[in-house]
Order: sequence, then C-alpha cells, then structure tokens
Amino acid sequence: MIQAFSRRALFRFSQIEEAEVSFLAQVQQYFDKAAALTDIPPDLLNFYKKTDCVIKFHLPLVRDDGTVECIAAFRAQHKTHRLPTKGGTRLSEHINTEEVEALSLLMTFKNAVLELPYGGAKGGLKINPKNYSKREIETLMRRFTIELAKKNFIGAAIDVPGPDLGTGEREMSWMKDAYSKFAGHLDINASGCVTGKAINQGGIPGRTESTGLGVFYATREILEDTEFCLQNNIPPGLRGKSVIIQGFGAVGYYAAKYMQAYGAKIIGVAEQDGSIYDPNGIDPEDLQAYKTTKKGIKGYPKAAQFFEDESALYQECDIFIPAAFEQTINKKNADKFKCKVIAEAANGPTTLAAEEILTKKGVKFLPDILLNAGGVTASYFEWLKNLDHIRPGRLTRRWEESSKYKLLEAIQLSTGLRVDVARNQQAAKLLEGPSPKDLVFTGLEESMMVSVKATKETATRLKISLRMAAYYNALMKLHGHYEIAGFR
Repeated sequence: MIQAFSRRALFRFSQIEEAEVSFLAQVQQYFDKAAALTDIPPDLLNFYKKTDCVIKFHLPLVRDDGTVECIAAFRAQHKTHRLPTKGGTRLSEHINTEEVEALSLLMTFKNAVLELPYGGAKGGLKINPKNYSKREIETLMRRFTIELAKKNFIGAAIDVPGPDLGTGEREMSWMKDAYSKFAGHLDINASGCVTGKAINQGGIPGRTESTGLGVFYATREILEDTEFCLQNNIPPGLRGKSVIIQGFGAVGYYAAKYMQAYGAKIIGVAEQDGSIYDPNGIDPEDLQAYKTTKKGIKGYPKAAQFFEDESALYQECDIFIPAAFEQTINKKNADKFKCKVIAEAANGPTTLAAEEILTKKGVKFLPDILLNAGGVTASYFEWLKNLDHIRPGRLTRRWEESSKYKLLEAIQLSTGLRVDVARNQQAAKLLEGPSPKDLVFTGLEESMMVSVKATKETATRLKISLRMAAYYNALMKLHGHYEIAGFR
C-alpha cells in the first residue's frame, strides 16, 4: 500500500501558514504563469484551466461494530479531450472537491508531458485507512466502484483509476473485481478499468517501482547533461551527490534505491515518526527492512542522528526529494532548506511563494509533472496489456532469443571463438529474451528520456525554468488538440 501520512505528520513536515494559498490555487498559479508565455486567447485558457466534471456522493458503510457511517466520495475529470481519463484513487481524511480538481489538472498536464493518450482525473474516499478494518475498506472500494460504474465514471474507455495515497494493488484488485462482476459481461476489456492491480488480476511487473524509478531516470537525464546544467547553473552529475528524502513509502524508497545503485549517497530520510541523518550514507534496503518490521524509522540503529521532527530535511545536501504530500515546501519553511536541487517526487510539493524564495537562493527545481510521471506511464503499459489480452513479449521473446543464438553462432563460425553457453551463466543471461518487467523498465526509461529531452529543449529555447517548460509543453499540446478537434 502506498504510504498515507497522518495529518499531524503532514503539518509537522510542512508547517503551512494560514495565509498559504490552497492547493488548487497553487496549481492554477503555475498554470497562469505558464499561460503567460503563450499566445493562447484568454477565453481558451480559462476553459483549459477549468475542470470538465467533478462528482461528489456519499456511501453508507456498516462498521464492524454495527454502526452506519456516511463516507464522502469524489472523482474529478479535468479534461475529457482524450479518453479514457486517468488518475489515482486515494484514501485520505482530507480529500475534498478542490483537491481532486487540482490533482486532476496535474494529471492532464502530466499525461501530456509524457504523451500518454489520456485526459486527467483523480478521486478517492474521505477516510483515514488506518482507522478501518480490511473488510470495511474492501466494502467501500467495491461500493465506490459500483457507484462510479452507475454514473458512467469508470471503464477502460471512460475513466481508469489507479493507486494513490492509501491505496495499492489490493484496493485496485478489489475495484477491478467489482467492476468485472457488475459490467464484465458487457465489456470485454473490463480488466482495464483500473491499473496498479496485482499481477494475477491483470497487473504488470514493475508497476510498484515505476514512480520512484521514473524519478531516478528523469533526474539522471537532467543532471548528466553537463552542457544543459552549466547553461542553467545546475550542479551537473548524479554520481557522488548527497540526497535527502522526505517520505519513505514506495516512491521515496525506490527513488533512493536506484539513485544509490547509480552512485548517489542517501544521507537523510524523514518519515511520519521522525527523521534520520548520516553524512556517511544510509542503505535504503536496510532502512526499508527496518521500517517494514518496526512500522517506522524511529530507533533505526545505523544512522548517526535521529530527530523527533523533520530536522534532517534541513541538513546540507546536493539534492532534496520531497516524496510525501503536496505543499510540504512552503513559504514558512523555504528558508530552512540547504540543498542545491529539488527533485519533486510528490504531486505539487512546492508552493509558488516557496519556489520564489528558493530560486533567489539559487536552488533549481526538477518539476513534479515530469519527474513523477513514471507511475502513470507504467499504468499505460498495464492498460495496453489489458486491451491486448496478452502479456508483453509473449509473441516475441522466444524469437528474440533464437535470433541472438543465431547471431552468436554466426560470430563463432566467422571468428573461430567458442562460447559455452551451458557453462557460462553470464552469457546465457545476455542471450535471454526480455521479460515483461524488462519491457516495462526499458519502455519507461525511453518515455522519460524523450520527455526530459523535450522539456530541456523548450527551457533552452524560451530561456525559462524546467517547470515552466513542462507546463508550457503540456499546455501547447492541449491547445493543439482543441485547435484541430474543435469545441463542439
């Protein structure tokens, strides 16, 4: 299950001032800032900013003690210019209409940046999953799915939810099963109604790792472009850089894992029960094992320092990765950060006011709608698998292996060299065809590389930040669609 922070922890991490703008206003501020770079007419910009449709309804839940509780449920579809719409489903006691509208707008732009054939959506239920039993959560997820189906708000060609805060493959599998039983006899592609499912329910290997892995791919592609970094006053290179991470759920853990494997050093981690710091490095695998056993990072014995609060976040480092909630970097705590680069793994973690403060200090931002798009990209591959009704590589893997063996045979005949594949495990591994996970990871890497390249080119051409370049590209793609398709 993707980690769900308590609201108490969120405020401890973020310390948002009363005067800070709402999350929806924050997203719209960034939209307006990017829109000012275009020549799109104001009336069209107003339409592109607005949510096409948002619904709120209530579900009755019979609790384990026999009482009945009324649970609010939400789903927003920001733009339906491309169908299906796509976006996560979260379980959070703080979800509301404005939040799902903001997140669905980010999803529209994220899908556009990655060139995925979706409009943006987001939804969820207003509960803290820690306070509900497995039976109660399953009941809610199934009832939520049925109500979405009744309202024509779910389906492989309509709206495809995925996992988000508080949900994972278990909840997505329940949603898929409920929809299949409700409408499967009418929809041959019923298993594609949601993504992020368990593999035996139509899911795809690599989906769990994909968001964190995408953060790594995008960060690597930006920082290893020395020429671009020097032109934009970004410290180049990822190897040897020190990294501090806020949030050690699936996204934070996998981002840390792949960055460390590449040569970066994880020196700080903040979680809901405190934060740890060690300038000599923290092993993500070991910390994850400890966290799984102890249900937190408090008391982790291999860190040099433990803080009861988020103080580890404000230690000096090269790269800070917010991988928790929105607005965790705001105008009240912005001055505390001592990093050079902020690589946004969470959705909307930085307010505009905080970005302006940190930009003046020379901090560079790698934007969320580019960096954390790995999850929806892997979900796209899962959706394609469900529509094709065949696992990736089933038709080609053996053919590829056969081709490699024939090529090896030709090389051996022409050179006289011999490779005993039966005894050389490394050679045998190289001759294997790609597994489904191999295809997901290489497809994700290609997608991130192409999108990063396009974002860098726009940033260079227009002399703007990477965030504005990503927003600009997404907005122009949205506008380009409506210019051709029209508004009728």
